[in-house]
Amino acid sequence: MTTRKREARAEGRGAAISSGDVIEELRRNYDRLTQSQKRIAEFIVEHPQTVAFSTVDQMAAKLDVNPSTVVRFTYRLGLNGFPDLQERMRELVRGQLSRTGNPIAERQGKGAHLDGTSFGASFSHDWQNLHRTIEGIDPGTFGRAINLIARARRVYVTAGFSTFPVANYFGLILDRLRPDITLLASSDAFANVRLAEIKSEDCVVAFTFPRYAASTHRIAVWSKEQGAKVIAVTDSPISAVGQIADVVLLAASSGTGMQNSLVAPMAVANALLNGVLAARGTAALERYSQHDQLMNRWDAFLLKLDETD
Repeated sequence: MTTRKREARAEGRGAAISSGDVIEELRRNYDRLTQSQKRIAEFIVEHPQTVAFSTVDQMAAKLDVNPSTVVRFTYRLGLNGFPDLQERMRELVRGQLSRTGNPIAERQGKGAHLDGTSFGASFSHDWQNLHRTIEGIDPGTFGRAINLIARARRVYVTAGFSTFPVANYFGLILDRLRPDITLLASSDAFANVRLAEIKSEDCVVAFTFPRYAASTHRIAVWSKEQGAKVIAVTDSPISAVGQIADVVLLAASSGTGMQNSLVAPMAVANALLNGVLAARGTAALERYSQHDQLMNRWDAFLLKLDETD
């Protein structure tokens, strides 16, 4: 065994963590990592395909760290070196590819006429994001999030910048299903006053995606300090809010352009709303009906619910 591997194993024994899902282990132990180790952890979570098919030297060069740092980190995870990490990432990537496919590249698919176009690539990428998100959802975790939202004394919904439209939609519809909903924008002058009222019986739903709004993280931290439950809808279990959340729901958000894709996050938001509707049953239906009656009375919409063609 080389000196580098002996040193790596020696360091790994003292801080080794139980075997199991690598991504989950990274999330659980993120706060205990050094800054360079956090960078490696983030790279593994965000770029599993690169890790799966790169050499340790290539990965180290991308991270601007010494290859021995990467090797030592794999032992810290309780793995048998970098090849073990690669094999786990290859299994993850193979599973993702076999489940998602590519409707644009498949000539037999309905999207074949978009093959070779920039917007076709965007549609294909969104389709894969959505499928990866669906495949990664744990029913028990999702059910817990729905239960928290349905039963909380008050629900605070927050997001920042380009992610805010998802939170706005979620908060708007959730307010039709149950009372006591507070929507918090990063520019909201009344946010501090509202947050001062948060209690342990409350729940916060935080939508956060790269580059991760600092205000969303601050709200989540404050809420945890007050004993409230935090649900994070985010792209990574080791995002800043994901690290402190009670429930983490992952939604793929990478885009083919400069901006994030919010297709999968919006689908998660919509699924949560349908879950809350089912959980609250008649009470939610009655509240929704009352809202529609008021909107009809005020002529809020051109199309009335009782109109037919």
